[in-house]
Amino acid sequence: MPKNDGYTYRDLVRPADAGEQVLAYHAARFQHSSHAAWRRAIEDGQVLVNGVVADCERVLRAGDRLEFHRPPWEEPEAPLHFGVAYEDEDVLVVDKPSGLQVLPAGAYHANTLLYVVRRSSPARAQSSPVHRLGRGTSGLVLFGKHTRALAFLSAQFRDFSATKTYLALAQGTALPVSCIARHPIGTLPHGPLDVSCVQPGGRPSTTRLRVLARDHAHDRSLVAAQPITGRPDQIRIHLAACGAPLVGDPLFGAGGLPIHAVRPGDGGYFLHATALSVRHPADGRLLKLRSRPDWLTDSSPGS
Repeated sequence: MPKNDGYTYRDLVRPADAGEQVLAYHAARFQHSSHAAWRRAIEDGQVLVNGVVADCERVLRAGDRLEFHRPPWEEPEAPLHFGVAYEDEDVLVVDKPSGLQVLPAGAYHANTLLYVVRRSSPARAQSSPVHRLGRGTSGLVLFGKHTRALAFLSAQFRDFSATKTYLALAQGTALPVSCIARHPIGTLPHGPLDVSCVQPGGRPSTTRLRVLARDHAHDRSLVAAQPITGRPDQIRIHLAACGAPLVGDPLFGAGGLPIHAVRPGDGGYFLHATALSVRHPADGRLLKLRSRPDWLTDSSPGS
C-alpha cells in the first residue's frame, strides 16, 4: 500500500500553558501517542517551535507556534468514491459512502472525502465541506466550492436555518411514534481518546425522532432523525439514550454511553443522511436534496 505525503499539524500555545516543556505539553494534550513516542518524535526533529527544531526540555511561552511534521505513513483502506447529488459553480452536494472519513484526522489524511473530492476535478480543488458526517455514516455532505459560498452556507448551519434528516435502523420497536431527545452530550475518557456521550453536565442537545416503520419479527425500527443541534455522534447517542441504539453500533448502547473498547469512528451501524435543505449562495433559492441508503432494501422496515 503506498504511503501518503505526510502532514504538518499546527498548534498555538495558550497563556495557561506557558511554562510547560515541549515533551510534557505534547504528551498531555495529544494522547493518541505515548510519552515515549512523543520523545522519539521530538528527538528526531519532527517538532518545531517558531520554525526551529525543538528539544524535549524547551520551555514554552504564550503565543509560541508549534509544528509537528508527521512523516509519510500507510493509511487504513477506505472507499475512495462518492456520488454527486447536485453541483454547480458554487455548490457541491456529494453522497458519501460509509467508511470514508470527511476530514483528515488520526490515521486518515489522503483517504478522506475532502481529498477525494478535491482530486476529482480542477473545478473542485478549493471545495470544503460545510458540515461533517461520522466515518461510518453515509449520505449527503454539502460543500462550498469557494470561500464566499462556504461562508454563506456555513451561516445557515450556525443559525439552524439549514435542515438535515437522517434515516436510522434502530434496535427494538418500543420508541413512540414521535418524540424529542434532549439528553445533554459531553465527553468521557475512552481508551486513549475522549468520546462524546450522554453526560449530565454536557452541552444542551436536541434531536427530533419519528418512527417510520416497525419490524417486530426482527425487533428493529426505521427512524427519521432530525438533529437540531450539531454535537458529534448526536443521533447515535440520542437513539441509544432513548433505549433504541442503532443496529450494529459497536460503540453506543442503551443509555447513550460507550460500551466497548473500539475506536469512536468505527462503523457497522445503519445511519444515512437522507435529506438536506439549504439556501443557494448565488440567488437564495431553496435547494432540497434527497438520497436513499443502500441498506434500505425490500426486506427493510418501511421500504
